[in-house]
Amino acid sequence: MFRGETISDDNPGVTLAISADDRSGLFAGGDISFAAGPHEPHFASSNQYAGYAWRKNKVSFEVGVIHRDYRRMYDDAYRPDYFEGFVGISNNRGRVRLYVSPDYLQDGRNTYYGELDARLAKVAGWKLNGHLGVSLIPHDVTDPQRGFISYEDWGLSVSRKIGQFDFTMGAAATNYPVFGPRGNVRVRAALSRAL
Repeated sequence: MFRGETISDDNPGVTLAISADDRSGLFAGGDISFAAGPHEPHFASSNQYAGYAWRKNKVSFEVGVIHRDYRRMYDDAYRPDYFEGFVGISNNRGRVRLYVSPDYLQDGRNTYYGELDARLAKVAGWKLNGHLGVSLIPHDVTDPQRGFISYEDWGLSVSRKIGQFDFTMGAAATNYPVFGPRGNVRVRAALSRAL
């Protein structure tokens, strides 16, 4: 799932990720995802990122860049391979990030995305997490209107530790059809382990 959309055509998948955080505040990492298909597994996405973070009291600040690469796009006005710069602020209850991309659109105009992720509750080892996101995309170049169109995405999930694994399940949706048709609520479940 990415911003309320499936990047695996609703098929199950596996993601491998690696990350490094230095005491100086520098951080970097990457991941690659493969999805099952009707005939054989296939590449779904990969991300590589680097940045710098610093803490002041109980608040963390970050700045960085992400390179994203996706197997396909539903709308050919967007690049499947693009960069985003970001800034963020977080504490132990949530995080706000703002992104800007100079090459998400094929025509090279800037796009923007903001997201809020928060832990809404914690009960008996379970965590309830919420996500809200807003994309600001310029009007089509043939449209006489100026400014941006806004699109929204949301997600709710519950998670808990099960032995050495982290289990998450939830639902998400968006009205922004980049990876697939709009309007469908997606349900997901994930099992992960850090080594």
